[in-house]
Amino acid sequence: MTADPAAVGGAAAVLAAAAASGVRRLWFNSGSELTSFQEAGAQARQKGEPTPEIITCPHEHVALTAAMGETMVSGGPSMTAAHADLGLLHHGGAIHNAMWGDHPIMIMSGYPPTRAESRTSPVFWKQQRWDQGAIVRQYVKWDYKLSALDDAALVVARGLQVALAPRRGPVYLAMPEEVGRHPVPVGDRVPSAQALGVPTLGPGDPGMVSEVARRLRTARRPVVVTDRVGENPRAVRLLAELADTLGVEVRASRYRVNLPDDNPWHTSAPLDQFDVVVVLDHPVPWMPAVEQPAEDAWIGWVGPDPIESRVPLYELRADARTTADPAAFLAAVLGEVGSGDADTVRQRRERPPGVGTKRHTAGRGAAGGVPTPSLIAAALDAHLHPDDLLTWEVFDTTAVRRTKPGTLFEKGGSSLGWSVAAATGASIAAGGAHAVAVTGDGSYLFGSPDSCLWLQQQHDAPIVTVVVNNGGYRTGTTTLAAHYPDGLAVAEPTVLGGHLTPSPDFAAHARAQGCYGERVVRAADLSAALDRARAAVQRDRVPAVLDVWVPEHLTGSMDPDRRARTPAADEGTSDG
Repeated sequence: MTADPAAVGGAAAVLAAAAASGVRRLWFNSGSELTSFQEAGAQARQKGEPTPEIITCPHEHVALTAAMGETMVSGGPSMTAAHADLGLLHHGGAIHNAMWGDHPIMIMSGYPPTRAESRTSPVFWKQQRWDQGAIVRQYVKWDYKLSALDDAALVVARGLQVALAPRRGPVYLAMPEEVGRHPVPVGDRVPSAQALGVPTLGPGDPGMVSEVARRLRTARRPVVVTDRVGENPRAVRLLAELADTLGVEVRASRYRVNLPDDNPWHTSAPLDQFDVVVVLDHPVPWMPAVEQPAEDAWIGWVGPDPIESRVPLYELRADARTTADPAAFLAAVLGEVGSGDADTVRQRRERPPGVGTKRHTAGRGAAGGVPTPSLIAAALDAHLHPDDLLTWEVFDTTAVRRTKPGTLFEKGGSSLGWSVAAATGASIAAGGAHAVAVTGDGSYLFGSPDSCLWLQQQHDAPIVTVVVNNGGYRTGTTTLAAHYPDGLAVAEPTVLGGHLTPSPDFAAHARAQGCYGERVVRAADLSAALDRARAAVQRDRVPAVLDVWVPEHLTGSMDPDRRARTPAADEGTSDG
């Protein structure tokens, strides 16, 4: 693409380079120094030039989290824009999740004007920081502050090149107000990350490929421990082929569909039962204080960053490590192992652990009484279609069957408030695919639910949100009780710092915004409520929120007088 021969504003150059690099959406939060993006986008659309779609977001935490949802589905880069230092700060814990989720996102924020004639508000002095990038530097791969002398398009292309390079992750760009609105130097052509060259990883060290193949053939009981294989559907297929060919057990997290849940080679056996352990792109495959591989076990470590250089202190041992793409590594190992006809392999293949098929029978008892996590999981398992998208940040998901890669997403990091906005971004990126977000009541509040519901309505991207409402934070209740079992804090009627009582009426909040809202207090009503929520989303095109009450932390209370300001619905009915 040839650039306009006249100098263009910095914002126009930024958007042009972003579009050329594959950015489809700019998740945008308004700011006085960001108006240039709105004008540059409008001009590009009028001219028919490629430019990212501007997605208006009412809150920065929601914007960055929705951008993560987009990259989970698209596999490509995304971009956010936030207002000065305070907008950047509003991203909050989402920055942590962006790093640990390996999301290639250019996080941008403006910078207040410094020319005297442009400093027309007192806030322009208050928002000026010595080093704005320091706010995020520990969580991004690259950061830069544009100047009027920079080729803004080249800077953006370089930043996205870094974001897309293995291991993928967020980058940060600060754009001063003057640079966005005023002419900047431009080249003859709009650069892109791809034109600069985005590196790819291969199968890793050939010697280690051969060593792993040999040990998997001859081991008494080998295991692959993985967390991130599910980012690439091809890697999922290859891992399943390896497990089936060699009788290799797999301990897979629920970060993604790393191995289809109906595969018989899932295992939950303790690590010390295996003599060969292959760690395949897993940041924390075991916690030494909880469990460790056997002392004489051989451990091979494979992934984009096999030493986890993001972590200052990392004590987990390995006999060999190699930097590799998981799919390429698996393909190379399969190329060396042959047909799997060795006696040891045949014996292993006769005894699959079968966890993948057995674990889904748990929690399928009678649906009477009050909802519990296991009953909610069973209802979701029965309700979800194979292609539905599921985001999750509450109890364990193993009872919810997911067999298709790209249909289960967990955040990778540990900052709450991720699930709903991530599902929204994922649904938008997937062209309106049906998405269900499961979250706790505390996590739901962290995620700015009013902003999430507005985003879904504004962009015709309604999803179903299931709030597992136990009236509090686990860290402030059950963890408190574990640390101080005989303490005074846990003996108080309302555990200060832990219980959220009275509970907010999440269903009423949704209805007040023109959405579908329903409170569920009986397990027997779960399935029908999920069906009504799906109908609201698919037929009526409105977001749906199910406020599902489970017993309160520590007290086990389901008493409506304690849990809510308003009387609960009659038993067996909904608030819908």
